[in-house]
This record gives sequence, C-alpha cells and structure tokens, in this order.
Amino acid sequence: MKSRMYLKILITFCVLAFINNISCLPDDPDDECTQNRNSIAKSGELLVDGSSFWQITVANENGAVLDADKDCHTQMQLEFWFKNKELAKTNVKPPILIVFFGGGGFFDPGSVAVYSKQISDGSYLWTAYCDQAAKNASQNPTDFGISVSWDPNQLLSLEDVKLNGSINYRAYQQE
Repeated sequence: MKSRMYLKILITFCVLAFINNISCLPDDPDDECTQNRNSIAKSGELLVDGSSFWQITVANENGAVLDADKDCHTQMQLEFWFKNKELAKTNVKPPILIVFFGGGGFFDPGSVAVYSKQISDGSYLWTAYCDQAAKNASQNPTDFGISVSWDPNQLLSLEDVKLNGSINYRAYQQE
C-alpha cells in the first residue's frame, strides 16, 4: 500500500518536473522582442564633494528621442564599487539609492536583483539588475532608465562611488 502511494508521488513529481522544464525552454527566436535590439552604456561617479546624482536613459542617449518598445522586456544593469581601493576590498555595499524606471513610472524594488562578487584584485563589484517591460505605459515608444543618488538613510557613511550602467532594449517600430 505504501509503495503504491510513493509511486504516485514519484510519478506526480516527475510530471511536474517535466512540465517545468518545458516552460523554461529558450525564447522563440521568431519572437519580435528578440529582434531589432539596441544597447546603450554610460560610466560615471557619485562624489562626496561633487556630483550627487547620476542617470542613464534611452532618450538622453538618443538625443531626447523616445525609442524603446514598451511591450518588450528591457534589461538594465548597473555595476558599482567604491572608488577607495581599501574600502572596495570590503563586502560593504556602497551607500547609494538606485531606481530603475520605464514608461513614466518606476519598477518595484522587489523586481531588482542586487548582488556582489569578488574580482581578481580582491575588490568587490556590486551589480543591480532589472529585466522589465512597461506594458501599462500610456504611449509607445517610451523611455527606460536608471537613476542613482546617495541613500538618505546612509548620509553619514558616504564615500566616492564609480558607476557603469547599460540598457539593452528593443527599438520601437511602428507597424
């Protein structure tokens, strides 16, 4: 009796695992969102005695032209690290506030992955990543971007920070 119950559980588990694997297959190469993609990148710094705000947007990098398709996912990534080499070798997150936005609004911080990794010189490189579409935006084409400022909760521990941002998006094409 128990062996039959275990067999049913095992079969159910195998079927669910199979269905899950099918749903994780790579995207269809004929999907329109995989075609006509553009990338932009920008580097900069947040300085204690200087620039306290940094931003990269699709529109700003394209001459103030809204160029991104709101219905396709845009991959936005920010890499950041302390400018001070000794501080960069600690696994302390730089005290910055990062906002990913698109379509006239911002994306929930819960949809943003933030992680660190130690690189060859012993420093820690931090990455914030967001992969979202702006399907609820009122107009197409739209804008996507990343804004960075000092974290107001950590104003007593400010140190200079270096930034590298990139955005990979589908250029809007009117049908």
